[in-house]
Amino acid sequence: MATTERQNRLLVAEEWRKVYQAFQQADFKSYDFETLRRTMVTYLRENYPDDFNDYVESSEYVALIDLIAYIAQALSFRVDLNARENFLETAERRDSILRLARLINYNAKRNQPATGLLKIDSVSTTQDVLDSTGTNLSNQTIIWNDSANSNYREQFISILNAANQTGQLFGKPRESGAIGGINTEIYTISSNQTDLPIFSFASDVGGTPRDFEIVPSTITGSESIYEADPVLGTGITYAYRADGAGDGSNNTGFFFLFKQGVMQSFDFNVENAITNFVQPVDSRNINNTDVWLFRLDEFGQIIEKWTQVPSLAGNNAIYNSLAKTERNIYNVVTKNNDNIDLVFGDGNFSNLPLGSFRTYYRISDNSKFAIQASDIENVQIGIPYLDANGSQQTLTVTMGLRSSVYNSAATESNDSIKEKAAQVFYSQNRMVTAEDYQVVPLSASQEIIKVRSVNRSASGISRAKEILDPTGAYSNVSVFAEDGILYREESTQQFTFTFTGRNDISSILDNDIEAKIKEAYSRHFYYLKYGTKDLSSLNATWNSSTTGTNTNTGFFTSGGALNIGDFATSNLKYAKVGSLVKFVSPDTREFLNNKLVTAGTDEAEDRLWAKIAAVDGDGSNGGTGNLESGNGPVTLANVVPNGASVSAIFPNLTTTFLDELKTDIIDRVEAYETFGLRYDVDSETWKVITATNLSDSAIFSLGNTGSTSGTNLDASWWFKLTNDGNTYTVTYRKLDYIFESEAQNKFHYDKQEKIFDYKTGKSVKDTVKILKTNSLVSTGNSIGYPIKWAIVDTVTEADGYQDNRKVQVGFFDDDDDGVVDNPELFDIVVEPDTSITTKFVFFEKYLSYNNIERYRPYAATNFVVSANESDITLNPDTYSNDQLFYFYDEAENVIKKYDSTTNTLSTSTDYLARRGRSSISFQYKHNAGQETRIDPSVSNIVDVFMLERTYDNLFRIFLQDGGTKPTESTPDQLRISYSGFLNPLKSLSDQIVYHPVRYKILFGTNADEQLQATFKVVKNKQTNVTDAVIKTRVIAAINEFFALDNWDFGDPFYFTELAAYIHNQLAPDLLTVVIVPNQSGQSFGSLFQIDCAADEIFISGATVDDVTIISAIGANQLSASGTVVTATASTTSSTTTGSAVSGSTTSGSYSSGSGSSSGGGSSGAGY
Repeated sequence: MATTERQNRLLVAEEWRKVYQAFQQADFKSYDFETLRRTMVTYLRENYPDDFNDYVESSEYVALIDLIAYIAQALSFRVDLNARENFLETAERRDSILRLARLINYNAKRNQPATGLLKIDSVSTTQDVLDSTGTNLSNQTIIWNDSANSNYREQFISILNAANQTGQLFGKPRESGAIGGINTEIYTISSNQTDLPIFSFASDVGGTPRDFEIVPSTITGSESIYEADPVLGTGITYAYRADGAGDGSNNTGFFFLFKQGVMQSFDFNVENAITNFVQPVDSRNINNTDVWLFRLDEFGQIIEKWTQVPSLAGNNAIYNSLAKTERNIYNVVTKNNDNIDLVFGDGNFSNLPLGSFRTYYRISDNSKFAIQASDIENVQIGIPYLDANGSQQTLTVTMGLRSSVYNSAATESNDSIKEKAAQVFYSQNRMVTAEDYQVVPLSASQEIIKVRSVNRSASGISRAKEILDPTGAYSNVSVFAEDGILYREESTQQFTFTFTGRNDISSILDNDIEAKIKEAYSRHFYYLKYGTKDLSSLNATWNSSTTGTNTNTGFFTSGGALNIGDFATSNLKYAKVGSLVKFVSPDTREFLNNKLVTAGTDEAEDRLWAKIAAVDGDGSNGGTGNLESGNGPVTLANVVPNGASVSAIFPNLTTTFLDELKTDIIDRVEAYETFGLRYDVDSETWKVITATNLSDSAIFSLGNTGSTSGTNLDASWWFKLTNDGNTYTVTYRKLDYIFESEAQNKFHYDKQEKIFDYKTGKSVKDTVKILKTNSLVSTGNSIGYPIKWAIVDTVTEADGYQDNRKVQVGFFDDDDDGVVDNPELFDIVVEPDTSITTKFVFFEKYLSYNNIERYRPYAATNFVVSANESDITLNPDTYSNDQLFYFYDEAENVIKKYDSTTNTLSTSTDYLARRGRSSISFQYKHNAGQETRIDPSVSNIVDVFMLERTYDNLFRIFLQDGGTKPTESTPDQLRISYSGFLNPLKSLSDQIVYHPVRYKILFGTNADEQLQATFKVVKNKQTNVTDAVIKTRVIAAINEFFALDNWDFGDPFYFTELAAYIHNQLAPDLLTVVIVPNQSGQSFGSLFQIDCAADEIFISGATVDDVTIISAIGANQLSASGTVVTATASTTSSTTTGSAVSGSTTSGSYSSGSGSSSGGGSSGAGY
C-alpha cells in the first residue's frame, strides 16, 4: 500500500482521487456546442474558482472554451455517427448496412429480373417439311390449337422436329420431368449461331420500354424451369408442357423462357495465385440471379465452369454446403448500386484462381413492375438452324405471354435488410419449424410482402404408394354415401352499376349481363320455365343415315321426310341448330349405348336426348331424305337408333345479344329508362320489355309474354333494369340445383380447375352419380340406371363461408358444347309432380360455432304438407302444440307453427322448404389435376400462401382509378419465381405447394353483388363538420382498418370491430354507423360477419358514394326492401323476421345471402 501511495505522490501528475472526483462531476450527456460550453464553464467554476474567474465574452479564455466546445461537438458527432454505423439497427450508409448484414451471414438481395414463360402461338420454317398427308409446310404459318386446322398438332410438331437437334424428336427430349405436377420436356434447336443462344426483344410495360431476352432453359436438378448456362455456340432450348387441361390451356404447349435485362460479359486475368482474391465487377444493376464464371484457355475458349456458392446465410467460398470435391468455387458479394465482388477461397478448402476468366452477368431494370399478358404479345424471332442436309434454314416463332408476371423487384431496401437479416440469422437459413416457414419466405424476394404457411402432415404413409388426400385438393376421390339430398332453388339476384359513357355500358352488357346467360343456373331456369314443345302428335321417327363418333346424320320422317326449322309449321319449326330433341322407344324396348335393347336390360334408359348440330336446307332435302352423298340433311351430336320416336324438343337458348339489341339497351340506359329483357323462343332472340309493360311481380310467368297493353303485365323478364337517376340496379333470375350430404361426405371443388383427358379428347368433370338402386315413387321400382350430375360450383354463403357439405350441380354435358345431355334428370329422380306432398326437403335454423345462423337438414316427418292453409282444419285433438305446417302453393309458400292453446297458426322463420328428395344413395367422384399432384416420397405437405407486392399495388390502383382488375400470379409462376431460393432451404421430407393470394373486395361497386353495402351514418347535430368531410373521414377510417398489416389470409371480418374503430376516429362528430346491404332482399345484419378463404384477404372497395348521412336510425334506413334481420342467411336459404328497430313485422319477402326472391312468407319451395 505504501508503495502505491508513494508512486501516486511522486510519479503521477494528478492523484487518482482528484481525477475521479473531477470526472464524477463531469456531464457526459453534453454533445452540442451550447451544452458543452455551459458544462465546461460550470466545471471550471466549481473546481478552479481561484485559477479561472474571467468569463467575459471578449476574454481569450472564453475564446478557448468556445474553440474546445466546437471541436468537442464535431468529435461527438463523428463518434456518434461512427458508433451508429457499427450497429445494424441504427446504420444509415448503404455500405455499412451491407457490411453489417454480411457479419451475420445475410446476403442482401440485388434487383430481381422479371422472369416467365412465353407460349409459342405459331411457327413457320423455310425448310421443306411434309406432314402425314403430303402437304408441304414450307413458309406456312401453323397456329397452335387452331380450330380451323384439325391437323395443327402434327404440323406444328413436324416443323419443330425439323429444327431440333438430331435425336431430339418430339417424345425424345434432352431433359424431362414433372415441374409442379406438369409434365415438362426440354428440346434443343439445331442452331448454327456462334454467339450466345440468346434472342433479344423489347416491349412497352406500363408505358415504359424495357429490354427482354429469350434465354435457353433447363430443369436439371430443380423443381422449376430456369436459365441454362450461357455457352457460346450452343442451341436455344424450349420446353413442352402438358397440364392435362387440353391444348387450349395456358399451361399446355411449347414455351420459351424469358428474362428482363441485357446479358453482358467481363474478362479478367489472374497472374498470381492469391488467397482470398477479390475481383470487383463495377457494372451497376447486376441482378441477383444471373452471374456465371468460366475459366478460359489461351485462345479464349471455355475450359471449365466455376461454381457459385449459393447466396445463403452462412455460405462463402471457405465454408459452404457444396460437395467436398467441388473446389472451383467463388461467391458473389453485393455492393452498393448493385455492383458485385467475386470473392475466391483461401486455397485450403477451394482452389485459387489462376489464368484467364470470363464472367457473364445480366443487367436488369432496378425497379418493381408488373407485366400483364397484354404487354407481351406477338413477339417474333427468327432462329437460324441447319437442316439434315446441312443447309441453312430459318425457324420463325411467334409467341406471347399467357399469365401476369409480378416477380421483378428493385434492390433490397435498407429497411428490408435490417428487418430480414435478424430473421434469417435466427432461422439459420433453413425451414424446419412452423415459424421458419412463416419467416424465411419473406427473405426470398422483396416482392413477397405477406406469407402464411400451413403444414398438413402425412407422416406414416408408405413411400411405395401415392399419397391420398381425403380432402380432394391433391388427389382423386371416389366416395359412396346414402344420405344425399337433391333440391332446386329459384331466386332473384341483384347487382348495381354506374357509368360514365357508352363503353362502360357495353362492358356491363358483355361481362355482367350476357355472361350470366351462359351460366348453368340460367340454362336450368330456361329448361324449367319454358319447357318442351310436344312432337309426339306427329308420330315422327328418326331415319338414321350415317353414324360416326358422337355424330349421326339422317332426317325426321312420318310417311316421308319432314321439313324442320323455318320450313315447318308444326313444332318441328323449333328444330334448329342448338335445339335438343327427345327420343323415346317406338315399342317396349329401351336405350343402351345408343341402341334399342330389351326392356329391363341393366342400365337401359327410357329416353334419349340429342342436340341438332347442323341442318342442310329444309332438313328433308326437298322431301326426298338423304343427300346425294348418302348423308342425311340433319346432323345430331349423338347417335340415335333408326326408328326411334320423336317425343319433344327444347328450342335453342341463344346466349348472346344481337348488335341491334345492344345498341338499343345502351340508348335506354343512357336515357335512364326502366326496362326488362325477355327471351323469345320463336325467334330465338332477346327482346326489350318497356317500362309500361314490365311487371313488378317477382313470380315468373309466360302468360303475358310480349304484352304491349301498357298495363305492366309482362312478367317473363329475365333481367329487370331500374335506376334512381344515378345508379342502375339489375335484378336477374336464376335456378340452382343443390346436392347435399347430410353427414357422410364432404365435397371439394375448384371452379377454375379444368382437367383434360387426351385419350377421350374430353374434359374430366367432378360428378355426383345417383345410383340406379334408388327407387321411384311412381312405380316402387329402382331407377334402373345411374343418373350423373356434373358439379358446377361450390355453395358460398353471404358471409363468405363455403359449406363443403353441399355443392351446386347441373345437367351433365359430356362434350362441353353448351347443350346438356339430359335436361330431365331432376324430374327422373324427384318426380316432383307425383305425390307432391312428399317431394319437399326441409331445413332448420341453428346457431353455428361462430354464432352465425345457418340451416341444416330437418326431417320431413315433422311437417304437415298441403297446398293451401284453407285445406287444413285445425283441431287440438288432431294436431299437437308446435306442429309445423308447410303450404306450398305459389301464392302462399310459407311455413307455420300451430298453437294448440289459441288453435291458430303463426308464421315461423326457423325453417326452410325446398322442392327435392332426401336419403339418396350416391357416388361422389373428384378428379385432381396433374398440377396438384404431390410427391409420395415426402411426409409433410406445406401450403405456402403468398401475396406479392406488385399485385397489391396494382389492385389498389384498380380500386382507385378503375380499369382492368389485376389477376394474381399462377401457382406455376410462383414456383418459377421463388422455388429456386426456397426449395434448397426446406427439409428433404417437406413438399412446398405454392398458393397465390387474391384480394376479396368488401363494399363498393367492385365487390361481389352480395358484399356491396352502404354505410349509413348519424352525424352529431352539434358539430359544424360538413357531410362531405364526414364521408371522407369515414372512408379514411375504413381504409386504415383494412390496412394490410392488420389482416392475415383467411381472417374473418366483424363489423363490430370496424364500427368501433370508426367511432374512435370520428368521435364526437359521429353518433352511429351501420352497414346496410345493397341487395334489396338481403337483410340488415347479414354483413355483420364475413368469412374468406385461406387464399384470400380482405380489402375495402368503399368510396364516399357508399356513405349516406341520415338523421336517425329506423327500419326504412336499415334495409332497401324493409326486411330487417340480425343473422346471416345462406345462398341456399331464405329468412324474414321482424324489424330489429321498430318492432314491426315484415312479411311477403324472403332474403338469401347473395340475392332474394319475393314470395309469401319465410321460405320458398324452390320451384
